Amino acid sequence: MRTAECSKCFETKPLNDTVKVDGNVFCSRCMDTTFPQPDMLDGKSVIKDFDPTACSFCDKDFGDEEIKKISVYPICAECEKKLKNKAFPVWVKAFFAAVLLLVCFSFAWNWKYYQAYNDIQDSFQFANIGDYNSAHKQMNSAANKVPEVEDLNLLAAYYGGIDLLSKDKNIEALKEFKKCSGNLPDDYGIEKLILQAEIGATFNARNYTGFLEATRKNYENDSISAVSNTAVASAYACIYADKKDESARLNALKYLDKAKAIDSTSAEMKEYYNRVEYRIATRNIIDSKEFTKQFPNGWAKN
Repeated sequence: MRTAECSKCFETKPLNDTVKVDGNVFCSRCMDTTFPQPDMLDGKSVIKDFDPTACSFCDKDFGDEEIKKISVYPICAECEKKLKNKAFPVWVKAFFAAVLLLVCFSFAWNWKYYQAYNDIQDSFQFANIGDYNSAHKQMNSAANKVPEVEDLNLLAAYYGGIDLLSKDKNIEALKEFKKCSGNLPDDYGIEKLILQAEIGATFNARNYTGFLEATRKNYENDSISAVSNTAVASAYACIYADKKDESARLNALKYLDKAKAIDSTSAEMKEYYNRVEYRIATRNIIDSKEFTKQFPNGWAKN
């Protein structure tokens, strides 16, 4: 793992926990204290480096060895394999390998296990191509055939939650993810998925105070990404639009500028910034789908 010394507090930090401003390295804490106002970064070169020797997905340290990347994110062979063969626990595979042996011994008696195994294989294939709706249906079918295997219900809830989250059905997704909380391995990222569902659910419910709390909690976990800063800006913009709270407007602009200082080039983030700017300027709160429908080429202030 590569490290860098903060030019402010002189503490050695993991490279992934630092940002470089005009060639000077800052840890996340010193970044906030040194540049409390976003305009203080105007005209400065802000670079977020990713440690090429540490996996961005599992944080495994490979010493001095640089590993391959997906986009700008270093990824180890094991995590790459997991992404290609998504989310199928070894303990479930082992269970059904044993089941197959039992099936061979007494095929007719174990017919339900054979059917469940086929459903699981189909679910796995659907998840592998990102079709979580079909993955959920097949895993749910397997769980219904062998209800004594509780792990299948957890996997069905996991796939169902991801499918619901992708459809902006955040309240329903939250219920599914909470079934999995504490019951699946850490690499499934359940707690992060729960937080994302809470962010969406509070926004959809027009609970903008709760929306801000959820985005702030997410920001505490990652204060130096453009996405987390923009999410906080979005929540403050909602509070401003709803209550015309001037302090909320100023905070929205502050976090928006911090996000732009981190990422001012990607098309995805530019579109996100545009939505927040529209909300601040018009005090009109619409979701991303409606925004794209009304402004297919982006919104521009008259």
